[in-house]
Amino acid sequence: MMGLDRFRELLDAYGAEPRRWPANERGMAEALAARMPEARDLCAKAAAIDGLLDRVTPLAPPIIDAEALIGQITANAQAQIVALRPARRPSAGVFWLKVASLAAAAMIGFLAGVTQLINLGDGSAPASGFELADISPW
Repeated sequence: MMGLDRFRELLDAYGAEPRRWPANERGMAEALAARMPEARDLCAKAAAIDGLLDRVTPLAPPIIDAEALIGQITANAQAQIVALRPARRPSAGVFWLKVASLAAAAMIGFLAGVTQLINLGDGSAPASGFELADISPW
C-alpha cells in the first residue's frame, strides 16, 4: 500500500504523467490518486508544473568546430603571438644591492652568535645539561 508521502516523492521525481512512474509502483499510485482527493490535488499541481517545464525551450550547447578553431589559432605566425625580448643583464646597482644585503645578513648572524657565546661564559649558569635538568636516580 502506498502512502501520500511516497506518492508526493513520485510526483517530485517523475512528474504527473503515470507512464513516467516506475512500473512496480504505477498501479498503487494510480489507485491512491483514484481514492484520495489530496493525491488528486497533488497530481494536478504536478501537472501544472510539468506543463510549464514542457513549454520551456532547452538551451542548446554551443557547437565548436575544432578545425575552424585550430585554423584561427594557427593563422597568426607564432612570432606575432609571443614577442620575445632580448635577455637583459641586471644593472650593476642591482648586483651590489644583493651583495650588500647578503653581507648585512651575515654580520647580523655573526653578532647574534657571538652574543650567545658571551652569555654561556657566565659562571652562575650551569655548565652542562645534566645540571640544568637536575637528574637524580630516584
